[in-house]
Amino acid sequence: MTIGLTGRLARSSASRPWLTIGLWVLLVAGAFALSGSLGNALVQDDSNLVATDSDTAAEIDERERGGEEGPVTETIVVNAVDSASAGALAQAGEDAVAAALTVEGVDSASVSPAPSASGTSLLVDVTVAADHPDATGEELLAATDTLEREGIEFLSFGPLTGEAMFDGLAEDTLVRGELIGVGVAILILIGVFGALVAAGIPLLVSLVSITTAIGATAMIGSAFDLSFFIVNMITMMGLALGVDYTLVVVQRFREELAKGRSPLDAVGVAGGTANRAVLFSGLTVLVSLAGMLLVPSTIMRSLGAGAMLSAIMAVVTALTLLPAVLRLLGHRVNKGRVPLSRGGGEPRVWRGVARTVTGRPIVSLVGGLAVLIALAVPFASMRLAFPGLESLPEDNEFRVAQEVLVEDFGYGAETTVVAIENATDDAVAVEELAAWIDDSAAYAQTTVDWRGDTAFIDAKDVFGGADERAEEALADLREHIDGTGLEAYVGGAQAESTDFTSIVTDATPWVLLAVLGASFVLLLVAFRSIVIPATAIMLNLLSAGAAYGLMVVVFQWGVGADLLGMPQTDAIAPWIPLFLFAVLFGLSMDYHVFLLTRIKERHDAGDTTKVAVVHGLSRTGSLITGAALIMVAVFAGFALGDLAEFAQMGFGLAAAVILDATIVRTILVPSLMTLLGRWNWYLPRGLQWLPEMRIEVEPHVDTESPEPELVPAR
Repeated sequence: MTIGLTGRLARSSASRPWLTIGLWVLLVAGAFALSGSLGNALVQDDSNLVATDSDTAAEIDERERGGEEGPVTETIVVNAVDSASAGALAQAGEDAVAAALTVEGVDSASVSPAPSASGTSLLVDVTVAADHPDATGEELLAATDTLEREGIEFLSFGPLTGEAMFDGLAEDTLVRGELIGVGVAILILIGVFGALVAAGIPLLVSLVSITTAIGATAMIGSAFDLSFFIVNMITMMGLALGVDYTLVVVQRFREELAKGRSPLDAVGVAGGTANRAVLFSGLTVLVSLAGMLLVPSTIMRSLGAGAMLSAIMAVVTALTLLPAVLRLLGHRVNKGRVPLSRGGGEPRVWRGVARTVTGRPIVSLVGGLAVLIALAVPFASMRLAFPGLESLPEDNEFRVAQEVLVEDFGYGAETTVVAIENATDDAVAVEELAAWIDDSAAYAQTTVDWRGDTAFIDAKDVFGGADERAEEALADLREHIDGTGLEAYVGGAQAESTDFTSIVTDATPWVLLAVLGASFVLLLVAFRSIVIPATAIMLNLLSAGAAYGLMVVVFQWGVGADLLGMPQTDAIAPWIPLFLFAVLFGLSMDYHVFLLTRIKERHDAGDTTKVAVVHGLSRTGSLITGAALIMVAVFAGFALGDLAEFAQMGFGLAAAVILDATIVRTILVPSLMTLLGRWNWYLPRGLQWLPEMRIEVEPHVDTESPEPELVPAR
């Protein structure tokens, strides 16, 4: 009997290593060339794939007034930092006008007559042509940065400069995440493997998988709209999964070399065992991430697609390129020994942990569950809303500009638009609605703009998007409109955020059903047990709830936010909980498969469940912990950026991985399996027809054969 697809694929790649590596070099070169067009394939704005009230308002605005395709209004806030500098405001305003007019794409610029409540600021209105160059936003930021006048701040503010500013912050976050992740990964890998050469292999695989995933993204982006967040997702997941999968394969390869096998035989054994576990783990990750594709939103599908591309490329690279590299390295994989590291084997500390947990399973189980439940309690207080500009650093130009606008001019960054169709016969009702909006404390500078039979009521938002008062004001406005009989639709940033939240929450039950159901089936078939998938799902849901609770404590309540360098926000971005669930579920199943395959391997050989659990945890403890620490480093790098959404995402993922690798995988799984004993492997008679699929087996190698045939143990 042959060892299956992964074993044959590994031997084929390793038998012709230079051909395999050459093909991968060509693939990486092609992907690198394609990545040059990536910028044109990504969009910053996300769109909903189902009709919403805010989308309808935007479509009417686009049709009647040009919407986003028409001229763009930018604002330069000229602010005196103290009353002594206020006398220079008039000249500073003229300087700002002159600077704005030097930017290509700017049609006009003038000092606004809008009065300042404090008298220490003024506004410069800048009109940008509809056909402006792509770099207009960056050039406007650069133009105001060149203005210097003692005691005066020049702050660009608007959609184009905002896009340029957020792009810069996202790029900075990406670079920081990569540097921190790679730096920490190198140290951890050296500690896990105890050899410099072995430690460098996972980074090579990660780099290749990230590059090829970005190339694939450029191709997909030429046909579909993809969010600019996808690049951060590919980098983060590519590094995490590439290291994760390579750790498993390289560890098994080194174990087989230590047993006296030749490099080709060792690759074959690793291909038939560890590679098969990687393939199955990759499938579980893909199943979990595919749940995000069920959400009818481009940002959710972009995040899901980016993570899935990273997972696919990480698996393919580990199954093909890695065997060729290991065959060429052979015993040199152990070069560069680090004396202070044990580098593999069966660490005494993990054997001790395993024996302690399995020796006191009830205490371990109750203690672990108590910790997770306590951490999950704050989850009940989670609010969903996009963080506003107030979540940016205090010295951020956009945040300062909004604070001046609110304090001196009575409005914030965004505008609410009420589009009313067939309104000619209801002109009085339109004016009454405008008056009602203007009387609300949540809106300012209300105007009515008639375009034929369509009326637009434009009002500046006073409160930030994450402010509960903004959410309540929108709900009151929509409820009031329902009683007027007008054919009206509410649009603007606050309405779009609320509608997006509704889309995500409406899709959540279906995503949960799909991910949990598919994961249950995969684990059921893999381990021929209904208990294994049931307990895995229960523990993963509990650890996800604990991670959500920690996010509420740090971001919404602000506990430890300053200490960790995290922004305090009024809410959690609506896409993060569902995204976190999908990614966490995939990664935890990843660890679960690696741990259980070792346990089942020893149990199938005749050991008791307790002995098998001790063996499995002692063999995979350092591996899982090392992979988890690397992922935490990668995620933490993104969490330390200035964008609140990235901070929430990175912190949530880092917290979830820590909880999963420590409390869940080290304490709860071993203690629960010890208590369940033979019931872990219970399969009802009605399901005995399921095929027997071993994820990782110990093959026999006929080393006398010129082409060794790998046969699974019976």
